[in-house]
Amino acid sequence: MSIEKELELLKYQVYLLKKMVVNEEHPFFMYALDHNLDEKQVKMICKVLNVFSHRLTDDTDQNSNEYHQHVSEEDKQLYENFSILPEDLIKDEKPSIKEFELLKEKIFSDSINSKYLLLSLKRQHIQPKVCEFLLEELEASLD
Repeated sequence: MSIEKELELLKYQVYLLKKMVVNEEHPFFMYALDHNLDEKQVKMICKVLNVFSHRLTDDTDQNSNEYHQHVSEEDKQLYENFSILPEDLIKDEKPSIKEFELLKEKIFSDSINSKYLLLSLKRQHIQPKVCEFLLEELEASLD
């Protein structure tokens, strides 16, 4: 089978799989499929939200020190793929929608809508408190 035929078959199989998956149960995965996000992009946005979650807790100074000490080599490599330094993420201040937007631009080469990205993550229960915090900031910035 030629490469073109294999690619066409693969695209059709993905289409069928998307039809089988209940969209409401996995909205972020559907978002990732619809926007052609790769594995590194998905991992990185989840890492960003994880770090933001640590920064939203009350004991940010202690959390950031512990987190910074435990950044794995794999995570460092992931950060490097997007020209993000761990030090840029690990701060003793609450995250902001502005910071999220800047990181989002580094992670995704094309335009990704922050609101819909955060809503899909929240609905799939991926750091929902962080997503809600950022969505509230986003709404406030639009007023």
